[in-house]
Amino acid sequence: MDKKVNILFITADQLRYDSLGITGHPLVRTPNLDALAESGALFSNTFVQSAVCGPSRAAMYTGRYTHNNGVRFNEVPFRPGERTIADYFNDHQYRAALVGRTHFTPITEKYGFEYFAYYDGLPVKDAYSAYPEYLKSNGYSEEDIRYRYWPRELEVIPGQEAYPEDFREAYYPSRIAEEHSDTAYLTNEAIRFIRETGDRPWMLHLSYWKPHLPFSVPEPYHSMYDPKDVPMPRLMPDELKSKPPLQKLFREERRGNFLEDERLLRQIRAVYYGMITQLDDHMGRLLEELKQLGIRDNTLIIFTSDHGEYMGDHYMVEKELFYEQAIHVPLMVSLPGRIKPGTVTESFVETVDLLPTCMEAAGLPIPQAVDGRSLFPLLDGTAASWRQEVFAEWDFQYYHARRQLGLNPDQCKAVMVRNKRWKYVHYSDQPCELYDLENDSDEFNNLADDPQNRSLVHELQLKILDWRLRTEDKSPEVDLTFASYLRDPWST
Repeated sequence: MDKKVNILFITADQLRYDSLGITGHPLVRTPNLDALAESGALFSNTFVQSAVCGPSRAAMYTGRYTHNNGVRFNEVPFRPGERTIADYFNDHQYRAALVGRTHFTPITEKYGFEYFAYYDGLPVKDAYSAYPEYLKSNGYSEEDIRYRYWPRELEVIPGQEAYPEDFREAYYPSRIAEEHSDTAYLTNEAIRFIRETGDRPWMLHLSYWKPHLPFSVPEPYHSMYDPKDVPMPRLMPDELKSKPPLQKLFREERRGNFLEDERLLRQIRAVYYGMITQLDDHMGRLLEELKQLGIRDNTLIIFTSDHGEYMGDHYMVEKELFYEQAIHVPLMVSLPGRIKPGTVTESFVETVDLLPTCMEAAGLPIPQAVDGRSLFPLLDGTAASWRQEVFAEWDFQYYHARRQLGLNPDQCKAVMVRNKRWKYVHYSDQPCELYDLENDSDEFNNLADDPQNRSLVHELQLKILDWRLRTEDKSPEVDLTFASYLRDPWST
């Protein structure tokens, strides 16, 4: 009997598509991720279902769009009966594990995972994680543990105990040493799980917290990139003239005013790149462990991110909205003997495709309720057709901007459709957006109100409507073969 394929599903948090060596960054060194992509396939047009942590991860875990799984924002729980990647693999005797963050509610719910090493990054959630005890066992004080994202050089500001809200942590190395950092700790926990699981087949979601802000990283990574060398964002000062009013409010809410300080922006970017290289180094350690254990050739590895990061683009940090910096993520998939090394595909991929890809690799049946499609037919050339556009959703009722605009929660829905040339964003009660990506790749000029584009906007609106109709929830699967109204009453 053939040995079952192991599944190693790795996500970074807030990692932009263009921030790796393999995706063309001129400065950031990521040799291990580059090698992983070269050992299998790199998907250059991969897009998340929502540029918010919780909804994006929920779409990956269920293979279902946001309007079906119900997780429309962070801390919003799954709908009753929703099944996750862990449930599907548990059904087939896999040992399912989560190491890292989920952003799911309630935190005490394990969502089907047999092995659970939770770490959600923020000290306020430390009670649910073993990481604080790990730090304590390595000699750190309670103050160090509680204020670990505050450099010792800075005095903690009341109300900002988690991390400085003005990003000043970026000027100093982390007070937690590299070998005890959360990136190192989560890699250690992943290796511990793989070793102790032995010959039993496993599915592991290794969910890193970094390079999510705060911009805090230990040496040598803090000083690895010189701020004067970092590429700066391309900006258009009067960009908001053609944008919905929501964007001005959102920019203010997302602290875009720090861009007035070029020194700070350069420092933030340099530290962000340092966090990425630190992650890459620990990825190399993990991949070497798989080789040493003799299981690399029998392990499907998927690496991606839950969304991107603006890093100053559009005068913002963090994510949300539908700009490329937020929704476009790296994706690499490797399985020796099954995926040809050096494969690069520009076909559109959505992150709902990751679950069915894992299931096909493991020989598991893909339920009808799953919206995504396995990537293997795309890779081996057997796909009869493939999508020509991608979609994403956003519910912004949870932001201050909603109240400032005087909107009710049901007026805060937005949907994006993007094809090779055009991106259209439809808001339920706001002006909409249209970008010509061929001629305006920075998405500076909103063309939605141009009368010449009226028919194009209508066409893209119909695309969204058709997508919503086509993807309405298909669960539960019900066999109606013997339903009374399908019987022929005159038959014998």
